[in-house]
Amino acid sequence: MLSSRFKIGMYAGAVGAVFGLASYRFYRHNDPTALPSKEQILVGTLVQGLSSAHYQPERIDDAFSKRVFDLYLKRIDYRKKLLTQPDVTQLRQYETKIDDETKAGTHEFLDLSTKLISDRTKQMQALTHELLAQPFTFDTDETFQTNFEKSTFPASAADQREQWRKLLKFETLTRVAEMMDEQDKRHDRAKTASQAKEPVTAEPDRTPAQMEVEARKRVQKYYDEQFADTPDANETLASYANTIANTYDPHTEYFAPKDKDEFDYQLTGRLEGIGATLREKDGLIYIEEIVPGSASFRQGQLKKGDAILRVAQGATEPVSIEGWHTAKAVTLIRGKKGTEVRLTVKKPDGSTKIIPIIRDVVINEETYA
Repeated sequence: MLSSRFKIGMYAGAVGAVFGLASYRFYRHNDPTALPSKEQILVGTLVQGLSSAHYQPERIDDAFSKRVFDLYLKRIDYRKKLLTQPDVTQLRQYETKIDDETKAGTHEFLDLSTKLISDRTKQMQALTHELLAQPFTFDTDETFQTNFEKSTFPASAADQREQWRKLLKFETLTRVAEMMDEQDKRHDRAKTASQAKEPVTAEPDRTPAQMEVEARKRVQKYYDEQFADTPDANETLASYANTIANTYDPHTEYFAPKDKDEFDYQLTGRLEGIGATLREKDGLIYIEEIVPGSASFRQGQLKKGDAILRVAQGATEPVSIEGWHTAKAVTLIRGKKGTEVRLTVKKPDGSTKIIPIIRDVVINEETYA
């Protein structure tokens, strides 16, 4: 039988074909001479398709609008690192108007949220360079909330700056600790090799101060890559459309045009990856299912309910995928058979773990008729 995901993809295509012309007519009523924008057509098509073709239609009203608002806010700034409370207050004027915008063919909320995220991203990138240009000292007791679900949006620009200072200091300290641990392990390996009269490759030790300098460089490189990987206009629109679809029904998704690998997988049930089904919830990517016999299944440490925080290709610096939509996260996690991907996951008990998995061919028998 066909997988449910494949059915959704076929359904979405049918909805687009049926309702595309309808949405074009729908958006011309405000200005008969104006051509509809991509945003108008996509959102209008999606909402009309769900309302008309879904097995259990839902009211598109203020309550629906509030749920879309809350979910989208989590997705665009899950870790509360970019927006301030005044920004959120500014966006909140649309909290009960998203339903009206879909009917009127406007997208002011999407435009404003996109602009705010873009502006704050540039500002925070400059701030990280400023803060990481100076060494940190670790002789002062400070507290930092690492659980972003419990954190709040900073009240002001000054509050935001202080939160970033603590975050960067924490991440620098974490990398210093990792380097110290690796240096200790190197000493142990050298001692074991010496006792066995095996050749030893001597590596110079680094002082804590030298490690701190290197750690700040690594943190800066990590955030520069994060800031450079901002979604383009199509990805932003797809994320917004997916938020509406997920709010309407958690099991309904909008799929943007996929590449050849995804198309081949839907037809043949074969791809190269780790063998896990993913789902996005509240800004995090969760493991929904482990494919029996897959690379993840054989490795044994990745479990249903784990949240993937970061993805690294082999020994490279990990990339945070918090706030990403599922399709984008998949592009990092999939890869050629025989290559290694290292997933930093958050377990249901709150602990974190780095799980290395060697990718392999994944066969999903459900895609066969």
